[in-house]
Amino acid sequence: MAVIPAICMVIQLLPTPFGAHSLWAYANEALGRQSWGHISIDPGSTLLTLTFYLASISLILVCLFATRDRRRAELLLFTLAYITGITTFGLLLGKLGLIGAFISDEALSAISTLGILLSLASIARAIERYEHASTRTEPANNFLTALITSCIGLVVNLAGLGMSATLNAGLAALLGVLTLASLQIIRRADLASWAARILIATLIIAATMVVVGRYDTTRTLSPLLQFASASSPEELSTAQRMLSDNRWLGTGAGTFDAVLPIYQDLGSSIAKPPSTASGLAIEFGLPITLVMIVIAIWLAVTLYRAALYRGRDSFYPAVAAAAIIAILAQAFCDASLMNSGIAIVLAALTGLGLAQSVSGRDNA
Repeated sequence: MAVIPAICMVIQLLPTPFGAHSLWAYANEALGRQSWGHISIDPGSTLLTLTFYLASISLILVCLFATRDRRRAELLLFTLAYITGITTFGLLLGKLGLIGAFISDEALSAISTLGILLSLASIARAIERYEHASTRTEPANNFLTALITSCIGLVVNLAGLGMSATLNAGLAALLGVLTLASLQIIRRADLASWAARILIATLIIAATMVVVGRYDTTRTLSPLLQFASASSPEELSTAQRMLSDNRWLGTGAGTFDAVLPIYQDLGSSIAKPPSTASGLAIEFGLPITLVMIVIAIWLAVTLYRAALYRGRDSFYPAVAAAAIIAILAQAFCDASLMNSGIAIVLAALTGLGLAQSVSGRDNA
């Protein structure tokens, strides 16, 4: 399924007698030539996007094979938790003006969301290791150290989320936390299958009600833009025009910056789409964007089911499923997923969750 977006980008790069963007017809007319065009209006940017996508898939595969060993899985979990915690702390200092570097509130919101989930998973890991330890002297020291550092990371990431997230992005982060919490409740309470189904259905119904309640039917905006509450009216109206004029095959992956000057006003400071979902719809077209959303949901469900049936170490697929759900929800709220750092952390976490979706006995 991960090959589908890659195939789409390759098709966007190939010269084609049909489906080419009208820009190439205008170029042929202006230059007095007759040649096939491309779906992408900027093949160079599309090629770079394809390269980054393939690199992300490679990272997932590397993490999948490298973290089948439990100690390597723990090392990657701690590394990602420390990276998100330190990054959030640095971005907080930048937001407070104590250092000169700061990227954006949406990047801080997304990295804080991942950091919260990783900190909670680290706490769950420490508790599980302590409960299954055969002796209590040395493990007790390790337990306290892991618990304290994870709690510090949790506090830092909560501060980052509180200082940067919009209400919609905060609700998306809460959905990820509830996903992780529901798995812990089902496992620790040893709920029967019918009780677990009721809990999961309640969570889905509650999330649906929040989405319906936050959706404003009086606005003529696309559903891909409805929840981008931090964007200015100019950004929303520009993106709405781009979506309205967009074709089924899109303008080409990575071409938002190239097509933006056609729609924005002179002197406008717009630099990114209001949301990741709207950016993908402009670049890939709506059908492929829907396919990507379905793939993400399918992957989250697969990891969630793996966490339910996993013995020990179920927190690995659980945190991966929670992260995918939270970031997918935030993809409708801001453009944070277009940040390469967020994408890399999510890819590594996905590989970790897939690697630990089966027990070591099954691996053998």
